[in-house]
Formats: sequence, C-alpha cells, structure tokens
Amino acid sequence: MSFTIEAVLEADVDPAAVFALYMDPSTWSRWGHNATWARAEGSLVEGGIVDVRASYGTVYHCRIRRLDPGHALELVVKPALLTIINIYEVSPTPAGSRIRHAFEVSGPIAGIVRPALAGMYTRQLEGEVAAVARIAGDPDADDGRRGPATPVSAPERAWHRLGRWRRGGAEEQAD
Repeated sequence: MSFTIEAVLEADVDPAAVFALYMDPSTWSRWGHNATWARAEGSLVEGGIVDVRASYGTVYHCRIRRLDPGHALELVVKPALLTIINIYEVSPTPAGSRIRHAFEVSGPIAGIVRPALAGMYTRQLEGEVAAVARIAGDPDADDGRRGPATPVSAPERAWHRLGRWRRGGAEEQAD
C-alpha cells in the first residue's frame, strides 16, 4: 500500500528563489517541518546523500532520487518499516510560483499509519510551503522562527526509537 500527502501554495515569489532554498541544505531548518540541521558534502546531485537531523535526534541519510534543476528535488528516507519520498517542486505561474511539497509513503505499515500521518503531515507540509514562500520573498528576514516545526508526538517518538533499536542504535541509512 502507498499514499501521498501534499500541500500546494501559489505565491508572488520568484521560482528561482524557491529552488535556491531547496538546493541549500543549510536553509532547510528554516522551512523544513522537522529538520534541526541538514548538510551534504558538495553540491546536491542525483544519487547523492543529504544528512538531515530530525527534532527527535535521529539523523537520516536521505538519498537524492531526482533533481530537476529549477523545478524539483526528491529525497528518499527510510524510517522503520516505511519508505518516504519527500518531494519539493516549484513551477512558474503568471503571479509568481506554485510551490508543492509532498510525501509519498509506502511500506509494510503504510496502511496502518495512514490515518495518523495524513492529518499531521498535511498540516506540517502546509507550514513548509508557507515558510518557503515567506523566506523566498524576503531571504534576509529574521523573524526568529526556525521554521514550521511542530512538536513530535509520543507515538511518533516511540516509533523512531523502535527504528533506531532495530538498527542496533545506528542512524538511518540511504539505500
């Protein structure tokens, strides 16, 4: 089973400014729903890895599945018993940009977690696209917000601990 969660926003911002945020992992903690930091060795390229530390402490080694310059970035992350494709897209519109963030979720427990994840991640993705539009519109603005982070629920924290336990304490690995 698989499902997709997405948020879309049209904003009066330059698509190139939006895509520049996607290509700079040092900005991801400003707009990513759960990133406390992100980094890559060198430029982002298809097949490359971006390390992302989540707010609950796990470092995910996200593989870049797709990179369409100026338009899309897709990352693969594999938490316990799931595969999640993070999709970040920007397209020009007459008024500026259409910004789309989505999660494609699959794996053995996708059907079980869908009810819990759908509402929570829809809100988080809505916060992400709003933050990307805000920052792309004024990259020098420092309003004190780290990004659209939301508290991690006790079940979500336990699920991630289970994943780390299954890996013998190791961080997530890219495939």
